[in-house]
Order: sequence, then C-alpha cells, then structure tokens
Amino acid sequence: MDEKPKSTGWWQTLPGILTATAAILTAIGGLIVAFHQAGFFDRASQKAPQVQNDTVQPQRVTESPSATQTIPSATKSPPNASTASYPVTLPAGTEIRVGDAVYKILTARLDRYAPGKLSLRFEVRMVNHGRFPANFWGASFRLLVDGVPLAPNNSLNELVESNSGKEGVVEFVIPDTVHDVGLQVGEVGEGKPALPIPLNSGKP
Repeated sequence: MDEKPKSTGWWQTLPGILTATAAILTAIGGLIVAFHQAGFFDRASQKAPQVQNDTVQPQRVTESPSATQTIPSATKSPPNASTASYPVTLPAGTEIRVGDAVYKILTARLDRYAPGKLSLRFEVRMVNHGRFPANFWGASFRLLVDGVPLAPNNSLNELVESNSGKEGVVEFVIPDTVHDVGLQVGEVGEGKPALPIPLNSGKP
C-alpha cells in the first residue's frame, strides 16, 4: 500500500521565507554599491556648491568706492582769517595818579575770546604812596565801550601795603564790532576821565 505524502506546516516553510528575504536585501545592497562606484551620488552632491557660488558673486558688485571718495572733502575746513592776526599788542606805558596811588599800564593785549567777541587784557602795576594799605581791585577799573561802562571779566582783589607796589591783570570781554574804547582807572563813573585805547588800529 502506497503511503500518502505528509502535509507540511507553516513553520516548516519559514526558513524558505527568510532565505528569500535575505536574497532580496543582498540584491538591493549590490545595486547601491554599484551606483556609488559609478559616481552617481558624487555628481549629485557636487551641484549644490555651484549654486552657492552663483549667489555669492553678485554681492561683490554692490561694493561702491563712493563712500571713501567723500571722506577727504568732509575733513576739509576753511582757514579762519579773523583770528590770524591775534593777539595784538597795544600801546602801553601810561601812568595815572589818583590820590596816593599811582597806576601804570605795563602791557595791553587784544586777543580772540570767542566767536564775535574779543578779550582786552591789561597788566597794571599799582604803587601805594599813602600811610595806610590800599585796595587794588576790579572796582577801580571800568572800560567804556562805545560810551557804556563795562566791569572787568576777572576778579582782581589785592591789598597793597603802604609805600609798596603790586602788579595785577584786568581783563574785559567786548564785541568785535566795537569802535570807541576808553579805560577808567582809579576813579570810575560818569564824568570821570578815561584813557583812550587805540583799539581800531590793532583790529584786522
């Protein structure tokens, strides 16, 4: 009697399935290696840098030398001719006696103080011939600027002993458009004498 062939279960066909799957994966891996050796992936990766170079190159065209060309003209400044002839030394040496005090103008100097203004500076020596100390201060000086009295810009305040002398500076700030200037020394106020200052001869 012939025996019937035995039926096979699914667990007996599982090795065959695994073997077929492994063969498929091996074939796919072989294709990838073949494409890599042929340089297919290298040619695809080299295209990206070419696009970046094309986008960077136009940025060089935007550079403009006009900014550097305008710098020299901005740094140029015209010379100030109104200050070229300052300071100016004015005539001095005059002595003025008021009571027991004798004032002598040692130097007179005209200089630029600020835009539109001049500095008129006097160096004065006071000698006290009296028996008592005497004040040597700014209250003893006034500058008549076009007829208007002007007090000193600095604060001279000294005490000169009997039969002695001291030197000090009296400075006035005046407009550069002034025409008539006179200096009152010792006695100041309306009607007091003023020493004419030839200011116009020293102005440029």
